[in-house]
Amino acid sequence: MAGTLNHLSHYGAPLLLLCLLSGCGEKKAGEQSLSIPERPDGQYVTDQTTAAGLHLTLRDDGGGCKLQVGNAEPQIWLKPMAPCHFIKSPGRETVQVFQQDKTTWVVAVVGTPVKKQRCGQEVQGLIIKGGEVAPSSYIMRGSVYCADQGLQNFQYSLFTRK
Repeated sequence: MAGTLNHLSHYGAPLLLLCLLSGCGEKKAGEQSLSIPERPDGQYVTDQTTAAGLHLTLRDDGGGCKLQVGNAEPQIWLKPMAPCHFIKSPGRETVQVFQQDKTTWVVAVVGTPVKKQRCGQEVQGLIIKGGEVAPSSYIMRGSVYCADQGLQNFQYSLFTRK
């Protein structure tokens, strides 16, 4: 008997621990397995705002960032990869809008994500003039930019240079 107890204490504890860690045993009624969420198929909205009287919507379309102005088609592909977000004014929930002059406004979109949420490696400007929206040819790269940290005025002015 003492030999059997010694044998169980030597081998039984590690086996019991292994059983508990591996989840042996049957599931109880109502228990569900956790699954890894999958990326939704098709397009989905990542951010939206209104600037200079226009409703702007950013969409993740298979990993690419698309801009939709109002209900207009076609949508405009942007350089930063999705998910992409509008740059907000620091400490606020409103999108930061830079007014270049009386007729030109600029908003910025951050994308090409990094590990930190709502941050990315690329920022592209959206130039709004005369009711039209055009993506800037200039793309800020080389740093990490976050949607909630805003940009400086000189950075917005870089988007409007030809």
